[in-house]
Order: sequence, then C-alpha cells, then structure tokens
Amino acid sequence: MWIVHLLSSSAPQLFSPSAPQPLNPSDLDRSALTALKFGQPGTHEDSRGLQTDSSESLGGVWPRVLVVSRRHLRKGKYVDFVGEYHIDLIQDFGGCPIIVPRTVRTVEQLDAYTFGGVDGVLVMEGQDISDRYNPYGTEVNLQTEELEKVKSKHSSDVEKDDVKDSLEMALIKQKVLEEGVPYLGLCRGSQMLNVAMGGTLYFDVVAETGTTVKHIDYDNYDGHRHPISVLPNTPLSEWFHEEFSGRENESIELSVNSYHHQGIKKLAPGLEPLCHSLDGLLEGYYDPNFLDPENGRYRVGLQWHPERMMDDYTGCKRVYQDFLKAATMHRRKVTNMSHTVSHEHQHLHYFRNL
Repeated sequence: MWIVHLLSSSAPQLFSPSAPQPLNPSDLDRSALTALKFGQPGTHEDSRGLQTDSSESLGGVWPRVLVVSRRHLRKGKYVDFVGEYHIDLIQDFGGCPIIVPRTVRTVEQLDAYTFGGVDGVLVMEGQDISDRYNPYGTEVNLQTEELEKVKSKHSSDVEKDDVKDSLEMALIKQKVLEEGVPYLGLCRGSQMLNVAMGGTLYFDVVAETGTTVKHIDYDNYDGHRHPISVLPNTPLSEWFHEEFSGRENESIELSVNSYHHQGIKKLAPGLEPLCHSLDGLLEGYYDPNFLDPENGRYRVGLQWHPERMMDDYTGCKRVYQDFLKAATMHRRKVTNMSHTVSHEHQHLHYFRNL
C-alpha cells in the first residue's frame, strides 16, 4: 500500500510504510553528519592511509567538481565511467563529484549540470584531442607512412571522442578561463588546457623527437614509472617538499606513472613549467596568476598520474588537497556573493515599498 504524505512544502511525496524513510540532513547535527560520512568527526584516515579533514566542507559548503565520463565498450554496449581513484580523492578532501555523461544530448543539456554551480573542473586521461581544436599547430612533421605506424601502434588512443572533447572544452573555456573556476588537468587533461590556451602538442613524442624515454607501457599501466626533474621554488616542489629537504634550490627527481604517446610541444602563453622528463619533454605546468588555493584559485596540468601514486609520495595527495581547497574557497566566495546579492535585493524591495 502506498500513502501520500504532505510535507511542510506543498509537494506530495509517495512512500511505503514498510520502506525505510529518507534521511533529512537538517535533522542531524554537524557531528552526526560527520559520523555518517567518516565514522567520527575531525581527521579521518582512509583506506589508503591518507589523513583527510572531514570538517571543512560540512558547514553547508560542498564544492561541486565536474568530471566528464569516458566511454568504454563492454559486451557490445557502451558504458560511461569515471575511475574511482578520482572520485574517492575528490570526496576524501571534501568535494562533491558531479559526473557529466559524455553523450550527444549532454552537449545540449550542459547548463543543467552547471546550474548548481561549478567549483572545480577535473579532466583526466582519454583519447587524442580532436583535430578541430588544432592541437598540433600548422602541421604534423611526419610522413604518411610514419603517421600510419603511430596510428597502428596506438590504435585505441588515436580514436577521437568528439563529444567528450566538446563537453570538456566548453567547461574549460566557459568556466575555467572565463570565470576562473579551479582546474586540475591530468594526462590528456593537461594537454586540453594547453591547447585551449594556445599551446600545441606533439602528434607522437617518439616519432617526432626520437626519445628513448618510455612514456607508456601497455603491459604495465599502473606499475610503469619513469623519472622526471622537478623545478625548485615551484608549487610542485612545495607539494613534494620532503624530497627537496636540504636541496631547496636544486632540481630533484621523482619517479612517476605515465601513460601517453603525445605530449606538450609548445607551452601556452601565461603558463609556467613545473617539471620535465629526462628527455626534456614538459611533464607539468601551472598558471602563476591562478594558483592561490586559499583564495579559490588553482590551475595546474600534470602529464602524469598522482592518483595512481598515493603510496609513492606524500606529495601526490597534496595535488588534490590544494585543488579541493581552492574549490571549497570558490564555493564559499560564490555563496557569500549570492547571500550579499539576495540581501541587497531585500533592501531594495523594502525601500521601493516605503
């Protein structure tokens, strides 16, 4: 038997007397909400042993981080997915991941996903960027035979996903570059922002540079590592400060997980390097004008995968920590502005009625 229950709002709700009733967060105090999410308030150690702070976002501030899904063919049908590495880290550091499906209709409906506000955009690994964004500049300096070899070797990567590109490029241009929303780009995500800001890519790093550094290992996706050189006095050196101990003004090496056959050829104007692989390829950058997490600003691109290296270096979690700190501060700033505007409208309405 189903019963119509009228709440304080005018909208009727259906529920079954035998079914558990939905939990209303407003009926719980702050400590109870924290306990529901983490088991106890304050600092929490998750399954990877990371110390996370569950209290910062519980004051009515849950920053919304948009992530566009990837498409995968499973049993003859396409499935949309986002790796839980990323979802867990967003949630561990107080964010609310909003997964945007990469379907054609979503291009028309994107405003519905951004309507509640966008406090962070995360773009990760995926296929090569569509040619319509001119990612390689004027031309690719490879003969037809060389191009075909690259396409054969990296067949799954050279396939394009125009829908995913459209969604992510729209978020980058409209939210990140126009509105200053915090951005973290990993692997392909670092390439996307660089292209959007006027930089270019190598169509294939090995074919165009002749490098012997192994940037991709199809047989050892998670375990593959190669060295990079981190520049001193950069945000990356601060995140990995343990490795810089006693060598603060020197470059140091990290061993990172990467999975890419393309790479940044020309860094876009306004961006500054963070690190290079030993063959000179740029492996990370930031925008010095948009990196101030305490004030809601964050714009970073890494060609490698800190989310897959949480057991390697403590600094890997700080990449996400500062991203979510910036997203949280962005949400608070937007919320405060909204309250101010609402308050001003109330005053205006009052004086108009005097």
